[in-house]
Amino acid sequence: MILQSIEALQTIADIIGAIMLFFQPFVTPIGNWMTEWITAATEFLGQNFGENFTFYIIIGAILIVSGVIINIVWPGDKKGSIYSSIEKIEEIEDKGEVSGDKDITGEIKRCKDCGNPIGDQNICPLCGARN
Repeated sequence: MILQSIEALQTIADIIGAIMLFFQPFVTPIGNWMTEWITAATEFLGQNFGENFTFYIIIGAILIVSGVIINIVWPGDKKGSIYSSIEKIEEIEDKGEVSGDKDITGEIKRCKDCGNPIGDQNICPLCGARN
């Protein structure tokens, strides 16, 4: 009863109800179709594979193996898989060979006091000097 006294919650409930009533002609046939095919599939599996778990074990193994393969090929946000590193190697080979003659040690930013490489920092992490 306390929640019914708050007008904002009642307004939100009215809006959600209006949206549900608007989508009812679209959602109801989809829901009916889903319940029919799931019921038919459950009855079929119950009649034909009710006590024999071999079928279920095979389906489970197929799902696990396919999941492992998919996660290896498309790792998502992870660093990369063997397939993506092969593509990167091919891209580098297509760009041409990297010359080993170029000396990059002169380009490294170093501390003016101790000579420690500091990268993009303004303060040396070794001696604390400002650069």
